Amino acid sequence: MRISASISSVHRRQISSTVKELDQAGVDFYHLDSVENREIFAFAKMLRSISQTPMDLHLITSDPVKYWDDIRESGVVSTVIQLESLHSSLFIPQDLRGKVGLAILASSSPELFRPYEKVASCLLIMTTTPGYSGGKFQQEQFANILRFRFAYPKIPLIVDGGVTGEIAAILNLMGIPQVVSGSYLFSESSVFETVNKLKSQPAANRTIVDFFLPEPELLKTLDLRLPEQIQYINHLGDTSLRLIPDNWLNSIGAKTVAMNVGPVQTIWVDERVNVETLSRLLPSIPTIPQLLIAVNQSDEVSGLVCLSTY
Repeated sequence: MRISASISSVHRRQISSTVKELDQAGVDFYHLDSVENREIFAFAKMLRSISQTPMDLHLITSDPVKYWDDIRESGVVSTVIQLESLHSSLFIPQDLRGKVGLAILASSSPELFRPYEKVASCLLIMTTTPGYSGGKFQQEQFANILRFRFAYPKIPLIVDGGVTGEIAAILNLMGIPQVVSGSYLFSESSVFETVNKLKSQPAANRTIVDFFLPEPELLKTLDLRLPEQIQYINHLGDTSLRLIPDNWLNSIGAKTVAMNVGPVQTIWVDERVNVETLSRLLPSIPTIPQLLIAVNQSDEVSGLVCLSTY
């Protein structure tokens, strides 16, 4: 997991010592936010004078054209522009320095990004209100992030807003390569501790429910009934993994759930199973399944996880 440290709110008199500590802790980027404010570019130049860690910029403006020259001179390696703030379609100049992508609210429709799919280098997903620090990550944001993950499997996604060590661990399992962290970085006595948690903290007691496909109506379109012949391959307390034949799903189900990848190997699992437990057990299966079907204590299908996406 790559960490982009948001330091725009750090007091200027503390910036030098803070940056030195973050550099030593191993952050990958410095994240700058600007809401119609050119002062951020002077801040970027000052930051470049005290650190060689790359910078990325989140620009919230109705007219990004007026900032192109500032971006060219700032030294940032990546710029994302808030999609909902644009008053007209965005044209990205070819000579801009670094990568250029879009930022979007997690609650927005993934289709808003569709016109930029082939030109944007990344997509930043905002899970809290843009421009404000200290917001809390809400549980339902996992499903919102998954909608973008499935809609744009080839676009690198970045998540910004309320990310803690445990949430970063879950996002990493979802295939999210980078997060932005601000207030959480300074929530412990040492930034070394928080950076380490963001990069490597396990997903603790999270269950596979956090990874369910975001379209629950899929369950209504598939004939998912627990097969009579089930092979138990492992037991852990009151949870177990249950393997079923490759060809059990009908062709309609395979195409719908596995996004046209052909025949699907599936695995049944109790919905209460811990994701860390599951990640340890999957390598013991001869062929890693593409689709996980979760069942509740009544042996009713409660959700689907498309493992081939992660």
